Amino acid sequence: MLHRIIFLAFLITTTIACKQKQTTVDSSSSSSKLLLSASGINLFKNSDNAIVIHATEDLESQVKEILKESVIIPQPVDAGGGYSHEKHKRNYSDLYRVAISYNVNPTDQKLAYVKEMFTGYASMYPTLGMHPKAKENHPGGKLYWQGLNEAVTLFYMIQAYDMTREFMTDEERTKIETDLLRPMATFLSVDSYDVFNKIHNHGTWSVAAVGMTGMVLGDDDMIDRSIYGSNKDGETGFIAQLDHLFSSDGFYSEGPYYHRYAILPFIAFAEAIENNRPDVKIFEHRDGILRKAVTTLLQLTDEQGRFYPINDAIKSKTWESDEVVFATNIAYKQYKDASLLPVIKMMNKISLTDAGAIAANAITDSTEDFYERPSMFIADGVEGNSGGLSLMRSPQKTAGQLQAVLKFSTQGMGHGHFDRLSLSVYDHGNEIIPDYGAARFLNIETKRGGRYLPENKTYAQHTIAHGAVVLDEKSQYKGNVKYSEEHVSQLVKNEMSNDRLQVTVATDTMAYKGTKLSRSITMVNDTDISNRPFIIDLYHVDASTGHQMDLNYPFFGDIIDTQFDYTRPASKTVLGKDNGYNHLEILAKGSPLVNHTNSQFTFLQAQRFYSITSVTNFDTELYITQTGANDPEFNLNLQRQYLIRQANPVLKTTHL
Repeated sequence: MLHRIIFLAFLITTTIACKQKQTTVDSSSSSSKLLLSASGINLFKNSDNAIVIHATEDLESQVKEILKESVIIPQPVDAGGGYSHEKHKRNYSDLYRVAISYNVNPTDQKLAYVKEMFTGYASMYPTLGMHPKAKENHPGGKLYWQGLNEAVTLFYMIQAYDMTREFMTDEERTKIETDLLRPMATFLSVDSYDVFNKIHNHGTWSVAAVGMTGMVLGDDDMIDRSIYGSNKDGETGFIAQLDHLFSSDGFYSEGPYYHRYAILPFIAFAEAIENNRPDVKIFEHRDGILRKAVTTLLQLTDEQGRFYPINDAIKSKTWESDEVVFATNIAYKQYKDASLLPVIKMMNKISLTDAGAIAANAITDSTEDFYERPSMFIADGVEGNSGGLSLMRSPQKTAGQLQAVLKFSTQGMGHGHFDRLSLSVYDHGNEIIPDYGAARFLNIETKRGGRYLPENKTYAQHTIAHGAVVLDEKSQYKGNVKYSEEHVSQLVKNEMSNDRLQVTVATDTMAYKGTKLSRSITMVNDTDISNRPFIIDLYHVDASTGHQMDLNYPFFGDIIDTQFDYTRPASKTVLGKDNGYNHLEILAKGSPLVNHTNSQFTFLQAQRFYSITSVTNFDTELYITQTGANDPEFNLNLQRQYLIRQANPVLKTTHL
């Protein structure tokens, strides 16, 4: 017996002169091993390029403010968002900036600041045990509640030391290396062995920080363990991470948000490897996988440069983040990919590295100031056969694209959501049908130290929080991460070559036992560009037994009109008991108009009207819901949903 339901929807200055005593620094003799060499320093010193000048002026302005304050190194006591946590983060950032500034525009005050910061940490670090707020069953650190922050700190500290060590005495260098840098590297790579050898962004930061430390300290063992894993067999380490964390198209398994975060240690360590171990030919590895990683990351943005909030994502991040600035600069230096230059020009900022100066000098008046986002399919999986993302974009070459994202990529490890075959829609850079992202307030101490909140597991990860079908109020793959990681969705059809008609069809046969889910998304673009495109969404559920079927459309905006009857509950009513349903309050419940074969829901977002028109019948139920139920700490973002429920599907075979 075949049970099938079809849902149909139409959517449419001059460098600041320091008054301190000047110190003579011969940058041409710089012994830097990492990202800013003698030639790079000279480029920043002598450039007449507007972007380079802006970068150095901005740096000097920041350093001027940094030097107004005393060096303070607090005892580590707070979780994310607390004073000690944020102060240590600011310290490594300030140290890094002052070290660069000293090389470009040296003064005694800057060097004294660098020395005081380094010796202060070298005096403290040997006295530290594990952080008092370290989470049980979570890899902790000494300076921070989690070891990840420790790796990020060493990543920046070793670069600062690389740029200033030749201006220190032998005694100063010995103390910093013996009491700080080597102990940090040992803690990250030996004491935290499992994290160091993990195929995960925490592992990436660890191997990059330790490997770069080995390069500066001349420790080949450190370098080899970082590149090839602790056993030096290539089963773990940097190369293995490149092989397993990126798909053949450069899609990062944990999703765009973590792709943005992890691309910095990937690209920076690769640059350091190229400078110190050119025989590895790291930028050629896997047919230039790092180039694909950068270009794919840029394509995973909406028109405002915000990353699609897939998996455990925080929605505030854009491609103007420091990580992406580094990535575009180094990728251009290594691959001479001119398609990256418009992004760098639009950002109007660069990393203070050799690559940053090279990229800035490659930009000319003829460089476009618009980044083209064409329609494309991005495959997931090492071999490119594990689902992926379909990115449909209307053919506008300037502002005003309609973008549809059909997600059927792999689980995304521990940061993934149960949202195979989910749809999100963007228009003119605005979220129209959004993806929820993560239930988390990053580094806000009062929100559980900035960690993921309980509602991330009880709501955000569940299928009902996304634009996908839910059967019997149960999340896909039984809500089990391990089980979900064992199975993949499949691409059936992808046709992007026709600007007027773009189609993607994908299926999943394991999300629900004995059921095949199929979704077809078609974007129809009128030949008259003044007419707005629309989306046809066909969702098939083929099963051997009957199911309650819910298709959820989260939306932003104001409800304008409903072409169906509804009632408002007299008292607060919750949609369900678990699997995320327990967090949804019913705002209205409706049913189709008599003798009507479709129902329409219209809302207003960013001064534009959007309608969802769905095929319905006499037993279709229509709901308007809102997050907030069973949320005592107000952890969930306010989000409304339009939900179409088919409680008793008609038994039939449908011909399209």
